[in-house]
Amino acid sequence: MALRTLNHNIFRLVGGLLVFTTFAILFAVWLATSNHARQQVERELQITQSVFKQVISSREQQLFNSAELLTEDFGFRQAVATRDSATIMSVIENHGQRISADIMALITLDNNVVASTASSLQSAQTFPQQQLLKQAIQDGGAIFFLPLGERLYQIILLTVDAPTPIAVALVGFEIDLELVEDLKAITKLDITVEFNLKDEIKQQISSLPEGISASLSEQTEWDYSFFRLPFVHSQMYASEKFEISELDGQKVWIILSANVQKLFADFNFLQFKITLISMLSIILTLILGAIFSKNLTLPITNLAIMAQGIARGDYNKNIQIVANAKEINNLSIAFKSMQENIVSREAEIQYQASHDLLTRLYNRYEIANIIEQQLTEKQSFVVVGIKINDFRRISDTFGYPIGDACLQQIAKRLLVLRGQSARIGGSELLWIPKSTDVSQIDIYDMRQSLEKTYYFENNIEVNLKISVAILNLPDDGIELDTIFRRMNLTLEDAKSQANYLQIYKQSLEEKYLRKLEILNELKNALNGEDTDLAMFYQPKYHIQRTRVEKMEALIRWHHKKLGFISPELFIPLAEQAGLINQLTNWVIRRVTFDISHWHGQATDLQVAVNLSVHDVVNPKLQRVILTALKEFKVAQNKLAFEITESDLMDDPQTAIEQLKLLRSAGFELAIDDFGTGYSSLAYLKSMPVSELKVDKSFVLNLATQKEDQTIVKSIFSLARNFNLQLVAEGVEDLATLELLAQWGCDWIQGYYISKPMPADAVSGWMNEYSKQNWTKKCEESGL
Repeated sequence: MALRTLNHNIFRLVGGLLVFTTFAILFAVWLATSNHARQQVERELQITQSVFKQVISSREQQLFNSAELLTEDFGFRQAVATRDSATIMSVIENHGQRISADIMALITLDNNVVASTASSLQSAQTFPQQQLLKQAIQDGGAIFFLPLGERLYQIILLTVDAPTPIAVALVGFEIDLELVEDLKAITKLDITVEFNLKDEIKQQISSLPEGISASLSEQTEWDYSFFRLPFVHSQMYASEKFEISELDGQKVWIILSANVQKLFADFNFLQFKITLISMLSIILTLILGAIFSKNLTLPITNLAIMAQGIARGDYNKNIQIVANAKEINNLSIAFKSMQENIVSREAEIQYQASHDLLTRLYNRYEIANIIEQQLTEKQSFVVVGIKINDFRRISDTFGYPIGDACLQQIAKRLLVLRGQSARIGGSELLWIPKSTDVSQIDIYDMRQSLEKTYYFENNIEVNLKISVAILNLPDDGIELDTIFRRMNLTLEDAKSQANYLQIYKQSLEEKYLRKLEILNELKNALNGEDTDLAMFYQPKYHIQRTRVEKMEALIRWHHKKLGFISPELFIPLAEQAGLINQLTNWVIRRVTFDISHWHGQATDLQVAVNLSVHDVVNPKLQRVILTALKEFKVAQNKLAFEITESDLMDDPQTAIEQLKLLRSAGFELAIDDFGTGYSSLAYLKSMPVSELKVDKSFVLNLATQKEDQTIVKSIFSLARNFNLQLVAEGVEDLATLELLAQWGCDWIQGYYISKPMPADAVSGWMNEYSKQNWTKKCEESGL
């Protein structure tokens, strides 16, 4: 449905209400005047009918008096008794002239006319209304309207008594036009007297013209149409018709008629004036309404046009709308304020869309646009990637506010350098130097500037180490995805360099592709039946009991196509790709199977399985362990777990809670590679572990390195204070073993005892070497 304008709606509303109100007033006036006219006509007809009946009653009384004088006259009664026709005729003629009667007659009791003054009722004629004559003889008299010939008479019949009735005298007056006109003069209404003869022929005596009176003959009452149209009257006269006499089929009616044209003339004039005034009011109001609505809607229309311009991004037009309405002016002011706010907000949004809010450097998307623009312009330029090493340690040690402050400070220093800078990740920055020649960029000065000590309140000093990656574009990439991927690869490799600096080279991409291939093959190995993955086991020798009672499970992967793949390579890949839980589940099932198999060969060992932090926080881990133990019918004390200290320090609180669940289920737990973490001592008292494994980096040269000896002895002292057993890994000679035994070490593990062996070699090795006293053997052999 098409929308109408506000101007049109206002015009329709005002015009519609006005027209409705005007017609409502006109209807009310028309209804009131018409109803008043109807009531007035009805009242006049009722009054006239009453007056007419009184006049007829007066005439009846006159007739009665006249007839009584005649019948009381002695001479007349004597003449009637003697049947003296001449005397009777003379008396009734004289008496009729004296009272101005139109008809006088004497009728015998047997219905014969003796004498009559009217030609329509002659002597020796039978009286036409025998019923009326009988009523007169019975009642002593009768008054009636009687048609004789084509004339109508009002007659009275009185008996002539001597002393009993001997005859009936008739006195009558003609109802003629003169009488009707006289009655009209009295009542102020037109009167029509209608009667019919026995042959149903109607006769009329009327003050109205013949055609009009004839049309009123069929009207029994005033036909007033309530819904007549103003100024239109289909009926000129309002009539009231009533019957005044009926005898033997002969009826007499009186029709009273009021001329309604004269009555409605004044009302029509009043309605005309009201209608004219209403029409003029409608026209004037519509004109004024149109002007008002235009003055109201024109500023709104202009504001709407300006709003559309603002929506298109045109913020430069000056909004200056002047209107007669305070609300419109306020709306104009609000639009101007909205325009200014939108300009400010859009600038802020554009800034936020292109900048990192913490450092105020460009964000990843904006620097990508800059790189893409320079590539489009066929420019050669250098992109330097910067990554803060161990940034999480800074946040964990000093708190996240200090970590954020470090990023802000390093961003300020980076902005001083010539070029464009961006933050592309948590602790990753990117710098596009002004110089396009990498040989002219002093990376050393740049690094020194960024690594200079940062000072914060509360005497906090932070020293940063950064890794730097350099790409030469477009030689090292022309697509954004490729550029950012290679930047990440280069930064990752820079962390492993002595100087934390790496320039992109193709071998990094090949190394990356190899990792992808290894990861894909690892998925296949975990999901397939035929796998190259295998479990190897390295013995743990108890010094005091001089025997091997435990093994550490170590996963090995010798791929048919890729060759040997180090766990140090594919395990981190599994962690990054989210496959570590699946890999650990495979290891647990394989180890429990091997334990069960050895048990069948009378080899009873506890095996420790290494867990990553991803495994520890996995809520399904315990269920997987218990399911495997139940499936292969292995006791819970035959399975133990080791977790690397550095992994524990990534999220110590969560790790401790999950480790408590494993410990409460009856599993022994050990901290692996102890001494390489950062805050382990703070959490050691809360960790539900039973062993500490000294990292082999402190054990390999223990016999010759005094520093390592100091560290190891400190760890031993700490473990004793917490009632923890000690395991030293990396033992490769007798001297190291003797030192460890002297210091109270519980278990040793290393090549001096045995290299890791496949599962099917464990039982044989245990039968031959498990109870070997390695210290004594070495002494005997002179080692």
